[in-house]
Amino acid sequence: MPNGPESSSSIPRRRWPLRYVLLFVAGWFALPIIAWLVWGWIESTRLERDLDELETRKERLDVADFETKPTTPGQKEASHLYAEAGRLVGERAIASADAARVSRLIEASCATRADSAARASTLRDLQAFEEPYAKALDLVERASPLQGVGWDDEDRPERFSVVEIQPLTLARANVARIARRFCMGDDAGAAASLLASLRLQRFWNPVFSLIRTGHSLQLVLSGRGASAEVLREIQEAYAPTTGDGSFEELVLRERAIWLSVVMPGVFSDPPAGSGPRRITPLEAAATRLARPLRDHRLVAEINEFDQGIAVAKIQWPITFDAVNALANAHPTIRPQSRPPGLLENLTRPWGAHIATNFMTRYVTAAAETLARARSSVGAVAVARYARAHANALPETLDRLVPDYLPAPLVDPFSGKELKYRHDADGYKVYSVGSNRTDDGGEWEQHSDLQLSRRGNPPDIGIAVGPELNAKREPRIANRD
Repeated sequence: MPNGPESSSSIPRRRWPLRYVLLFVAGWFALPIIAWLVWGWIESTRLERDLDELETRKERLDVADFETKPTTPGQKEASHLYAEAGRLVGERAIASADAARVSRLIEASCATRADSAARASTLRDLQAFEEPYAKALDLVERASPLQGVGWDDEDRPERFSVVEIQPLTLARANVARIARRFCMGDDAGAAASLLASLRLQRFWNPVFSLIRTGHSLQLVLSGRGASAEVLREIQEAYAPTTGDGSFEELVLRERAIWLSVVMPGVFSDPPAGSGPRRITPLEAAATRLARPLRDHRLVAEINEFDQGIAVAKIQWPITFDAVNALANAHPTIRPQSRPPGLLENLTRPWGAHIATNFMTRYVTAAAETLARARSSVGAVAVARYARAHANALPETLDRLVPDYLPAPLVDPFSGKELKYRHDADGYKVYSVGSNRTDDGGEWEQHSDLQLSRRGNPPDIGIAVGPELNAKREPRIANRD
């Protein structure tokens, strides 16, 4: 039958027009591009908003904001003298072996001061070490009375250069001069050299200096030949490093340095070597594609710095727990020993968790620097009190307020007043250190030439008296 089921024709399938197929394929490929463009716009908008907020808060974002410029003729002359001293030093560095050898001499100088034969040998060795730096150190001492505050524009060294650390090299070389003058019995000269090193730190970092002066101060105070006026000036020179805001200042400065590297020219002048460089087309394409990720990481780092700065404002010793909480909130997944991969280099500018890693690394060092500075101020204040009271030592540090100290000296590791012990042989002003335990004023004594130590010291402080280098249990009675 013509109309039977066997003879029925099949219905043809509906076909999509070619234009629809092409539109579908184009949309499939365009969707990621559109998503990438939208994401890039969102992240760049977030970054611009955060940068605007930083500027609205009028926070210091330029590295130059942390550098005090001289204004008076005397301050400018001091800058010129320090710059000339730096040129004399050049790129000369103190070898570790020489530093260790001279440190051993200095650590034994108190014992050899009364021994003419040993003292003569020590003086010759110290003189030989000092000789290459003698002219530069003479300029540093000429600049000291001018009380410079920072570099003049024409003298300022290039950031991240070898020249920038010349003040540290000069201060380390000056350690030998201080010890040599002490061994010669020139207590006034040793005090003047110490004061020159303290004033030199204004050209390094006024609130966190790697310039070590603790052992040199012990020599000067044990010599008891410094004038009352010089002692007062030494105490004033330590003052900038004793403020509660020193850790916050350190983190703020680190943020400005970070911004100058990841966004050169936005807030600070671009550092050397940050200008345009030749890159391959593949690198250019990868960098452009990773832009939203980079902006996302920049926003995260800016917010992390905000959290870090808030933590740095917390009172010691609660700061330690706050830094640990910050580290737990922003853990570093990649081990420090493993180099970053290509994607991490593209998406995480200058590393990751900069603020948290910086604070974790420096919180103890900042507390130690603060504790050592406050102990130094306390030790000098005790010496000034003794000079004004027929060599009688105060019974407690409270007796020094307000005539010799503006306020009690607080230990950043305990939140309580610094420890003070004294007897007929001398005295100690110290912090309980990172173990938060009073170990009786015990620490590993070493020269200021040494920048490293073995482990954490039990206590941190200044000891004045004949037991400066004793490695035994102290005989100083507790006067808490």
